[in-house]
Amino acid sequence: MNNLLRLLVIVGIVACCIFVVALGLARHDADLMGPVNLVLFVLGALVYLLPTGLAIYRDCRSMAWIAVVNVLLGWTILGWFAAMGWATAGKVRAPVHPVSAPPTHPVLGH
Repeated sequence: MNNLLRLLVIVGIVACCIFVVALGLARHDADLMGPVNLVLFVLGALVYLLPTGLAIYRDCRSMAWIAVVNVLLGWTILGWFAAMGWATAGKVRAPVHPVSAPPTHPVLGH
């Protein structure tokens, strides 16, 4: 159900973007391109902050440092790729309460 909801949200956003672009192209009015520019700005910001989001999603140990490198040096292509590589290859935190394995042999008397 969760994947279906994500798919519906993505399809809705894409449909709205196509509608706004088509409306802007049909009218040739610069005022109608404002929403398109806003959508492009938001998509650019999401791509720019992708390493930080990935580090949060993976629960990396150095999540704060990845975010600092991404925000401060991400405008340089090298800084963005460094943050992305760090977020994908960084060590993740171990679970606080590891789940114990069930016994492999039956307990006698039960």
